[in-house]
Amino acid sequence: MAMYCKNCGASLPENVQFCSACGTATGFAAQAVPGAVRSPLVRPREGRKVAGVCVGFAKAYGWDVLLVRILMMVGAIVIFPLAEIAYIVAWLAMPDEPFSLPFTTGVPPGSS
Repeated sequence: MAMYCKNCGASLPENVQFCSACGTATGFAAQAVPGAVRSPLVRPREGRKVAGVCVGFAKAYGWDVLLVRILMMVGAIVIFPLAEIAYIVAWLAMPDEPFSLPFTTGVPPGSS
């Protein structure tokens, strides 16, 4: 069965740990390293639709973002208003992803 990178969509050989095109860890990378460090539970600044809660959970646990969003919508309909309250609590409890500073070389501009 063909595998594709979740981040860039590149075709991957079977049982690889990282994408050769973008370096994103595949599902096999987390399985291969016991106790692998996951990304922290934060609301990313990119990829948000509303508040970034679904994207934050998907990145932290290695889930597909679309699946998390679909489950959230089904939960919003089926167990109204518990899913909405849980979303708001997660929105308030999860911190925003910190701003990343641009890479600098430490050399002032214009000096060579």
